[in-house]
Amino acid sequence: MTALSAPPGRARFTSAEFLHMLARDAFGDMKVELIEGELERMSPPGNAHGRLQVAVIVRLARLVSEALVRADVGIDLGGDTIVGGDVAVLAAPFDGDGMIPAEAVALVVEIAVSTRDRDLGLKRRLYAAAGIPAYWVIDADRALTHVFDRPEDGDYMGLSLVRFGEALEVPGSDAAITLTVEP
Repeated sequence: MTALSAPPGRARFTSAEFLHMLARDAFGDMKVELIEGELERMSPPGNAHGRLQVAVIVRLARLVSEALVRADVGIDLGGDTIVGGDVAVLAAPFDGDGMIPAEAVALVVEIAVSTRDRDLGLKRRLYAAAGIPAYWVIDADRALTHVFDRPEDGDYMGLSLVRFGEALEVPGSDAAITLTVEP
């Protein structure tokens, strides 16, 4: 849908407008993403989400340079789409201000505690269309990770499922991490 064909009464925003609103704290404590020019409000993460996010960050930071690991990172996917990834591993150090461009990201991780359908659907397609080489969806309820790779034509061609307790190979390295279910 283009800005000209948007239904009456719906506001569409450019990435620049969205970033301006963020800089002016227009959303307060709300977590908001810009998806193809439209604002989407996100639920605040809970305890299980936070525990898994920290586990992934700590394990990844042990394997790749700490300078390459980001948490709760804004990623500019182009096309007036800016999303927040739970964890990202950059392809190279990035010190710029603002959102990280998609081409700087080697891996995005989403922790799917209450967002599994969105992470496996919409966000998968957005990350693939932006050319992000690897995407993990950590499915807390099923104790497994959906590992997507090889983006092509707006989706990922590769998918494997890695259960908690099994080695999860980290893209761009010869190493792996293992996630566990905490009691």
